[in-house]
Amino acid sequence: MQGNCEATIYTKSGSLSILPGGRERCPWGVRRAAANRRRTVVPAGPLVVLLWAGCAGPPADCVRVVSWADYREIALEEEIADSFAVRHPEIPVCFESLSGAGIYREKVLTSIAAGTPPGVFLLDGIDIPAFAEQGVLLDLTPYAVRLGVDLAAFHPRTRELFERSGRWIAFPKGFTPMAVYYNRDVFDAAGEEYPADDWDWEQFRAQARRLTRDVDADGRPDIWGFGWPREFFYLQTWLWAGGGELLSPDGRRASGFLDSPRTLGALDFYLGLATRDSVVPRIEMFRRESSVPILRLFSSDRLGMFVSGHWSMPQLLEHERAGRIRFGVAPVPTIDGEPVTPVLYAAGWAVPREAAHRKWAVQAAAFLASELAQRIRARGGLEIPALAAVAEELA
Repeated sequence: MQGNCEATIYTKSGSLSILPGGRERCPWGVRRAAANRRRTVVPAGPLVVLLWAGCAGPPADCVRVVSWADYREIALEEEIADSFAVRHPEIPVCFESLSGAGIYREKVLTSIAAGTPPGVFLLDGIDIPAFAEQGVLLDLTPYAVRLGVDLAAFHPRTRELFERSGRWIAFPKGFTPMAVYYNRDVFDAAGEEYPADDWDWEQFRAQARRLTRDVDADGRPDIWGFGWPREFFYLQTWLWAGGGELLSPDGRRASGFLDSPRTLGALDFYLGLATRDSVVPRIEMFRRESSVPILRLFSSDRLGMFVSGHWSMPQLLEHERAGRIRFGVAPVPTIDGEPVTPVLYAAGWAVPREAAHRKWAVQAAAFLASELAQRIRARGGLEIPALAAVAEELA
């Protein structure tokens, strides 16, 4: 391996190995100067190997930017990185990708607790309360004024997430609602009409049952109506759509909300898709996974519908462009015609209070949330830009 850059192996178990050659991948500020740069991204079953070679090692004062980008998103982040390097050649920035939510959260929390936090990291919406209450994040409000960041330009829902008691704890990156993805070929083969915008739970359930078919007459379904992931945030979509609640409005009490008739009714409906209606794949097919097998079944015309966010769009668009699938997107169905309360998931660029080179880190965070950066990411279809004007342009 040439140069001083790294080969990093991330495993599903959360282990991390650094092969000889340095600790970080190439800093943004020196990439264009590397004459013999070489990059290889190698998926290898449960391993993902990221290899950079032929470039200078990171300087000691490099600003570390950490996210959970996969190989599709990394290409977009590199384009953003190159733009930042042109505008700020004096700021060396190293981009690290820790794929997998469990690995990512563990590494970020450990580094903060050890007093060696990254300069900038991608803050997941579900982690906002914990980080905000601990006070470990820098208030970006005064820096936004100096850098000319218009905080009012961000989508109102993302402002509600990242502005806590008048303090901005992150610059919003993007957000996604949850929606129903449906396979047009599976629907066509079953003679089913595509979902309507105003469909309800019973229509959804009836279609899922009709889409579930035993094609080879062996007594077991070969095509299922609905993919049934087990992570809680998927279930939350159905609880809210059914009028249920998890906690009181102040977030301090579960009694009377988590055990309310609406919440229990929504939970019964969702569980019933597996236990009564048998419209979901057998659990042993998942092998401790969820979204990846669901996408695999969906893309091979063995699954009619599944619920997900925008993050499923890039992979499905790849399959569609290759002619392997035709798919559509529909809203989450309503219950009894009532409006659905949508679940939105968002992420933002945060700077730890103890980050080294704080001024540089904030500049990098602001650029990562800029109009240019959000337009570049939007091309991949991964999310809706947090800047309202950029989202409206694309819509």
